[in-house]
Amino acid sequence: MHNLTRLAAISLALLLTACTAHQQDTLYQKALDLGEWKAGFTEHQAQIADIDMNYLIREADGPILMLVHGFSANNSTWLQFADKLPDHYYLIAPDLAGHGKSSEADSYDLEKQAERLKALAEHLGIGPFHIVGNSMGGAISAIYAARYPSDIASLILIDSAGLDGENQSQFFAELEKGNNPLIATDEASFEYRMDLILEKQPPLPWPLRPALIRETVERAELNKVIFADMLATREKMDQEEMSRLISENVTMPALIMWGEKDRVLDVSAVKAFKDAIPQAEVKIYSDLGHVPMLEDPAASAETITQFVSSID
Repeated sequence: MHNLTRLAAISLALLLTACTAHQQDTLYQKALDLGEWKAGFTEHQAQIADIDMNYLIREADGPILMLVHGFSANNSTWLQFADKLPDHYYLIAPDLAGHGKSSEADSYDLEKQAERLKALAEHLGIGPFHIVGNSMGGAISAIYAARYPSDIASLILIDSAGLDGENQSQFFAELEKGNNPLIATDEASFEYRMDLILEKQPPLPWPLRPALIRETVERAELNKVIFADMLATREKMDQEEMSRLISENVTMPALIMWGEKDRVLDVSAVKAFKDAIPQAEVKIYSDLGHVPMLEDPAASAETITQFVSSID
């Protein structure tokens, strides 16, 4: 019996190894489709401002949340997290220009990205909503809240870009040396990127991982363009200007969430955001990294649910 079990395991391993790239990609897409279905999302595509935007929606009669992903990610980042939120929450998860299934654009300036989200909100005809942004998506969300405060019920920042902390992160130290570990160009750099971003790796079984690696590596050149535009925004809107913009206009309720072990954006940035948004509540996860809603969807959803419930 032992030999038969071992033979079955070897046969299964050989079968999985024999999966073609096309089969891996198909399985990966089916896994995403299942995640969207489980979270109650439906997928939509529409001309929004200057791009063809892909976005996920879960319609409901409760608080409205717009979920804004980070650099080189897409709206699938939110699937497990969305599944943990209350069923009566109305959720919108767009793919930013140049990400996911949304089209490319002439500019990936963060202010321009915020303008596109404004156009999406107008397209959907939604009232005041809670905007939730991670990393680059946090900076875009903060700009949106500052530029269009009447649209925003609350600003929720998760390991947000935009304001720097006192301590330099591993990512910025590497960037100064001319290496951008957030842009994967091969399997090795992909694995390094995943380790840098995530303190707790979510399960990604084979053969889904090779499909994700291919998808990420194929985007390398576009990601370089997007990142350059992001840096250009950072230079145009320096720390002093960004802090002033936020502090003068973000007067709505706010929540700052951070993974203490974040090696991309150091946790010391919490103080910079708190100084700019003194009314903000703060939640720091001692065991998480740069993407808490992906590393611990349940804990992240609980934090946001409690915060939103205290407002609505």
